[in-house]
Formats: sequence, structure tokens, C-alpha cells
Amino acid sequence: MLANLITAQDKVLLVSDACYNNMQFKQFSSCLYLLEEDTTARDISLNKEDIVIDYTQFVEMTLNAQNTITW
Repeated sequence: MLANLITAQDKVLLVSDACYNNMQFKQFSSCLYLLEEDTTARDISLNKEDIVIDYTQFVEMTLNAQNTITW
């Protein structure tokens, strides 16, 4: 299902419990972001290639996107 919605060029931001599945989502997009507050709250171990952003960057990403999908 996700393979039909996400292209390799799409930016994907994982929030809340989706942060637990960051390895699964890496197969769909090379631009994978995690919300810092959610990774901290869930004590998620990050890899050096993980991109963690804060709420300000999240808002900027949303404002700069042509389309957004939330599920």
C-alpha cells in the first residue's frame, strides 16, 4: 500500500509511534525524517543517517511542500 503512495523523492516525516518503524519506511523513501520530540519521548535509538527535525522544521517542511498526506 505505501509503495503506491510514496516515491523515492518524497520527504516522509514520521511522528508519534510511526518513529518505531523507521527502518521499514526507509525502503520507500531516501528522504526520511523523524520528529525529535517523538523519538526522545519513545527513547528510540537513532542511526547516524537518521534525520531528526524539530517542530519549527516540521512546519517549514509542510509550508514548502506542494502536497501533504497524513495518515
